[in-house]
Amino acid sequence: MLTRRVALGLVLVSVAGCAASAPDTPPTAPAATRQFEPPKWMRQAPQPALMGGTSQQEAGWDNGLILASAAAFSNENMEVFTSQDGREWAMSPPAAKTRQPPCCGRIVAGFGAAGYVVGWDDTQLTVWRTEDGERWAALPLHLGDLTVNSPVDLRVTIAAGPRGVIVVGNDNYAPPSYNGVYVWRSADGRSFGEMDRVPAPEPSSGEISAPPIVAVDANAQGFLLGLAKGEQSRLLTSRDGADWQDTGSGLPNPNVIISSNGPIKVAFRANTAVFRDGEPRAWYSRDGGWKPATVDPGHLPDAGVVPADQRQINAVRTWGDGFIAVGNTRGDDGEEKSGLVWYSVDGSSWTRMPARDNGFDSASALMDVAIGTRKAVLVGYPSDDSEKLLTWHADTPPHSG
Repeated sequence: MLTRRVALGLVLVSVAGCAASAPDTPPTAPAATRQFEPPKWMRQAPQPALMGGTSQQEAGWDNGLILASAAAFSNENMEVFTSQDGREWAMSPPAAKTRQPPCCGRIVAGFGAAGYVVGWDDTQLTVWRTEDGERWAALPLHLGDLTVNSPVDLRVTIAAGPRGVIVVGNDNYAPPSYNGVYVWRSADGRSFGEMDRVPAPEPSSGEISAPPIVAVDANAQGFLLGLAKGEQSRLLTSRDGADWQDTGSGLPNPNVIISSNGPIKVAFRANTAVFRDGEPRAWYSRDGGWKPATVDPGHLPDAGVVPADQRQINAVRTWGDGFIAVGNTRGDDGEEKSGLVWYSVDGSSWTRMPARDNGFDSASALMDVAIGTRKAVLVGYPSDDSEKLLTWHADTPPHSG
């Protein structure tokens, strides 16, 4: 069992929340007047690994953190751990048998009073909600006329923020039965309405029909939904998760990581074995149009100074009035291994933090980061021992808005 909890104010910003409604936020200061303090990370002593695999996801809420693993194809029972502060973890399964969906969407989220995990019970796609990290309430997602024979047939991703919780699913096989995504939404994080459908871009002529690449973000203005299909892409915004407006003109693709802070939106391209094509890997938008951003490669003799196609971004979050991104070098055969962290004031340029000074060079990968109003916790695993869990802690700068 977990010990008595202390409120930490931890939030995973690219995932959704639990307020029934939220007031309109004040306009964000122009980029030129934004204040930004680079984070100063403190690495904690290595801990025993909590679970197998390296695709581990972290989310935070006021009373703690959730850590879970996302596998490419899995019908296994989900392992879920919770912690007050990222230093001591306890297994806390939402149910005796909770099967995880296939990656590569987010399966954990948190905002305000609650944390969330999405997965499958014996028959039903379900969101589990917790306020203390020990007790979980099951919130079933109604599939309507959607037929799913196995959890591996449906990818899902969850996001939580001030305007509610959203779950987006899409077919995990080609050709997909529906050229788009399925959306469930909750204004209060306590119950979900009926499923909606949002179409994805039609594939270009001659392209193989495949499921869309999906990215979701929750923010004070509502939600972002990114859809990429072949050479076509869309970025949609919604205040309530029901009515969506297309704002993605000029957005390159495939982009699978998106975030926003006030009027600024950022997008990162997935750096996989397929998409290793050099700079740029980031874009930003202030007025609806998208421009390429610059990504600092770092400077020798620091660790992890590698070509662009050997760098990988795993998560992007808001950081005060700006953004922070975490990832690592790819570390393939003959390539250097190191964790990497960047920050940006306005999304247009990303400055890399020193790897050695922060101990990031001890990591083979930095998997995720939970950002709170006061504290942030970064998780990774060592380059020389994947049977260990690494965590870093930092103070979170205030948001001027």
